[in-house]
Amino acid sequence: MKPPKLGLKENIAWNSSGSLIYLIFQWLITYLVVILLGFTDAGIFTLALSISGIAFAVALYGVRGYQVSDISREYSDKTYVLARTTTSVLALGGALVYLAISAYSLYAALCIVAYLIFKISESYADVYHGIFQRDGRMDIIGKSFILRGVVSNSLAIACMAITHQLLISICVLAFTSWVLIFLYDRNKVGDFYEKSNVTSVRNIFDLLIACAPLAIYALLSSFFMYIPRISLENIMGSETLGIYASIAIPAVIIQVVSGYIFSPLLTIFAEHVSEGNFKLFRKLLIKTFTVIVALSMIVIVGGVIFGEQGLVLLFGEKIREFSYLFTPILFLSSLTALSWFIGLMLTVLRELRGLIVSSVVAALICLLFSGSFINSFGANGASFVLIVALIVQLGLMGIFMLMKVRHIKSLPTVAY
Repeated sequence: MKPPKLGLKENIAWNSSGSLIYLIFQWLITYLVVILLGFTDAGIFTLALSISGIAFAVALYGVRGYQVSDISREYSDKTYVLARTTTSVLALGGALVYLAISAYSLYAALCIVAYLIFKISESYADVYHGIFQRDGRMDIIGKSFILRGVVSNSLAIACMAITHQLLISICVLAFTSWVLIFLYDRNKVGDFYEKSNVTSVRNIFDLLIACAPLAIYALLSSFFMYIPRISLENIMGSETLGIYASIAIPAVIIQVVSGYIFSPLLTIFAEHVSEGNFKLFRKLLIKTFTVIVALSMIVIVGGVIFGEQGLVLLFGEKIREFSYLFTPILFLSSLTALSWFIGLMLTVLRELRGLIVSSVVAALICLLFSGSFINSFGANGASFVLIVALIVQLGLMGIFMLMKVRHIKSLPTVAY
């Protein structure tokens, strides 16, 4: 018998607190790379984050939103887990091929590989967390984040402080993350597996086909979010990328806190769609969207007023001359949070065509114009090109969402 579900407020509280603690420690390790190792190693670390982020999107395959909104249990838990194994192997293999033909130094390549292994561990945690979330037990997710945030990152930070070696520290991070996921998350998920938890190669293949548009969307989203940073490193060097990424660290709060708000609501959105109750769907959509916008405005205003002083306090006087980068990054972070949210709404509605079309257009904008924006506006060009891409993407996703809702409402019965 499965453990009982928790209430929505408890789930939000656990997910938010756990994710926040994990974020703080992830932020701390990124910050300490700058403080302990300098902007050049910070640039290498940011490059590892960027390349691993694209591979991570392949490993996730866009399945999480599909998984937690699969309230009819179309696919078994085992199918989701084995599908994640398949996509993780493909992601790691693809990244290794890219590194083999790239011109990165051996040290940078090894740092990227080590961080890739860490991100693959996170992809496994994610599929387990999808099972917990769908069954209303996000307290386990929160505890997992707290455990890995405190232990894995603390050990990696201690290693960095002692050895002053980025590669060794990332290896410690990856190793401890895998151990903790195996001991905690994998152990806990056994209580939630369905009794008839069977699967087949055909089931896994069908799930991968069903989620292929989501995978393309996730890959394109990661691609166009990271391309400007990779272009910035190519044009202006690792140190400039390290400075840009360091300034961007505090801005991530908008995206993360927004995620705390809407992630636990996905199953509720799916239930409203399944029941054909679009009045409640629209009401919850507007309320969530408004909260994200309000949070963004508060953070942006605070950033304009206190941003320069805060950055100098965090990174020292050297960062003051680059503080002009902060406000555009805050605006970019707000648009990213809205893009995540609307993208998940399209997933719940199964409007996968809209996800792909909007992301293809955004990716083309970044691919075609990142270099010219950076050459024209310096490091700010990386933010400006993303702002343009996200505004276009949001407009297209909004149009597709309205069209999908009208189509579903016009049907005699709601098929979900």
